[in-house]
Amino acid sequence: MNDFEPEDFLRSFFSTAKSVLLSPKLFYENMKREGGLRNPFTFLLSCVLIHTLLIWMVFKNSSLVVVDIVSGIGMPFVTAGILFYIVTKLFKVPGTYEMAFRVCAYATAIALFSWIPVLLISLSLQLYLVYLIAVGLSSVFSFKLSRALLAVVITVFIYAVAFTAIGHIIGSPWPKAGP
Repeated sequence: MNDFEPEDFLRSFFSTAKSVLLSPKLFYENMKREGGLRNPFTFLLSCVLIHTLLIWMVFKNSSLVVVDIVSGIGMPFVTAGILFYIVTKLFKVPGTYEMAFRVCAYATAIALFSWIPVLLISLSLQLYLVYLIAVGLSSVFSFKLSRALLAVVITVFIYAVAFTAIGHIIGSPWPKAGP
């Protein structure tokens, strides 16, 4: 079974990242379904810290670094919760939160490249992240890829609505109607 092993950090980190990014279906099919959150969280944390260091080197913006760390660590936990709810309650597929978290944590391997400030590359990587999570959900929860993709799209929609509402509440710079 595949799992990141912090005890053999460098070899395991690069091997895991390579497997997730280049052979996601095979990686997720062989990934452990249980065993705790420590190993996937350590992998996630490592990807986020590398990403954040690269962001800081490119943009030299400490506010961006703080947002990057907080969202990079927090979002996979929230995303896993939303996906777990959709998969188990809406689609009635058995599984655990840990399974959803492992998928999201290992999909953060994409962060090793998503710091590149080129719009086309950035958009492509975000679409690939959607694909990685959908393939992971499909493999780990054993249901159709189309339904897993729908679960991810619903999650993205939930985030879009939530961030729009939050932006509106705190006074985003949207143009006001009227004179």
